[in-house]
Amino acid sequence: MSRRSLRFENYEQVLVEAERLQELGYERTGNWSLAQICHHLAIVMEYSLDGFPTQQPWLFRWIARRFFLPRVLQHQVIRGRAPAGAALQPPDSADAPAALARLHKAIDRLKNHQGSLAPSPAFGPLSPDDWREVHLWHCEHHLGFLLPKSA
Repeated sequence: MSRRSLRFENYEQVLVEAERLQELGYERTGNWSLAQICHHLAIVMEYSLDGFPTQQPWLFRWIARRFFLPRVLQHQVIRGRAPAGAALQPPDSADAPAALARLHKAIDRLKNHQGSLAPSPAFGPLSPDDWREVHLWHCEHHLGFLLPKSA
């Protein structure tokens, strides 16, 4: 099985898709469950508001900003694997309803946030609009590894 290609225009579409997967059930084509994915996405959103615990080295950020950020902002699929750092790893025993509630809360915070956001550990400083596209792309990437079961 291969992963799905998703395109989210806004955060509400992310939540609808996550709730649909929880309701219908799904098959995994990647390593993480829906609970783990929602937990991970929420953590990244929270850190974008509150600050990340670490930053990548400047050369990594320069390369990522120059070569990968334009593709992310255009919602292009990027093949390849980049393991999440320890602070971004979801627990193996993540609870789906709790993780989905955490994702709802993180999205609500983002939607109501005024002002700048923390620098990305991979891309450096981003505008709020660019952060939104990065978050939406990140959700597309991870939720694409879950294939919904038919109703």
